[in-house]
Amino acid sequence: MVAKMTSHQRMMAALHHEPVDRVPVSPWHLGRIPWDSPLGRELVARCDPWLEAGLGGDPCLGAGVQVESGDDGPRHWRIIHTPGRDLHAATTTTAQTTAATEYACKTMEDIEALLAIPYAAPRLTTEYLRQMEAAAGDDALVSVGIGTALCFPNDYLGTEFCSLLWGSEPDVIRNMVSLMAQRIYDYVERACQAGVRIYRLVGGEYATQLMGRRAWDELVVPFDKPLVELIHRYGGIAHYHNHGNMQRFIGQIAALGIDSLDPIEQPPYGDITMQEAQRRIGDRVCLVGGLDDMEVLDTRPLDEVLRMGEALLASVNPRGFMLGGTSSGIYHEQAARAFIALVGVAERMVR
Repeated sequence: MVAKMTSHQRMMAALHHEPVDRVPVSPWHLGRIPWDSPLGRELVARCDPWLEAGLGGDPCLGAGVQVESGDDGPRHWRIIHTPGRDLHAATTTTAQTTAATEYACKTMEDIEALLAIPYAAPRLTTEYLRQMEAAAGDDALVSVGIGTALCFPNDYLGTEFCSLLWGSEPDVIRNMVSLMAQRIYDYVERACQAGVRIYRLVGGEYATQLMGRRAWDELVVPFDKPLVELIHRYGGIAHYHNHGNMQRFIGQIAALGIDSLDPIEQPPYGDITMQEAQRRIGDRVCLVGGLDDMEVLDTRPLDEVLRMGEALLASVNPRGFMLGGTSSGIYHEQAARAFIALVGVAERMVR
């Protein structure tokens, strides 16, 4: 029997495939629950949440970019000033979500203008990260979110234009990703030197879900693998986020050398069970996920969620596993209460 652990100890043990007193129940952040509410405090105290903080600055466009922004009803607009032209982008907010509705680059000339912005390395600060760590104490694991280099063309061109160019003008996308990777390496190394040790890397899913195997081989592996190695040189943790179907890519994702992976969406939302994912890569990667926080925890009766949680825990190796959701970070009160109740299931099923 393992002695009682704090959330921080429990999650770090899971990341290192060490014995735990119970499987961590690890929602991504607090969803739409205010931190200082009674439910928010209970969620942090009872569960083992991942929290995420930023370090400030834009590692890709840098400190020299000039941007105007404003709101027009539910539409938030941005104007990026470049040496040759202004680039217009916008997001729109609904009751359900916020999404990009206009992308900055619509033509090749726009891309050239974006890349012509003089670059100056951005200042980063660990102040907010340290504040979050202090507030969480031993009740959570605080990470820094980093968009990998493939995020850049998708964020500024949109997935459709980016994918079309990858098919017709692949050097354009390849050069954008290569340039941004070098800037991200510099940013992350400075963060490592400032003492940041836990990173959540996002971006590979653009290849696995949209752009295909060649994009993975040419736009992800050559750039994300060195990023993981850089984090490890400083004794850090590289947590990888990748939505969607995983059968074709789960082995390749593990081969990046990552420490943990979320969200492992099980059927019918994904194409792999947690049991199979563990069989294939669970000896070297901590797997985080298994229950969809929006489609299951936020919508189904609690007794059904608890039965699903019990079945999941009965099917997996408790080492190197955290029971989590889709890592959306936008779940509501019903899912928060379900996560809390699932802790009781995990406690009863200690093996």
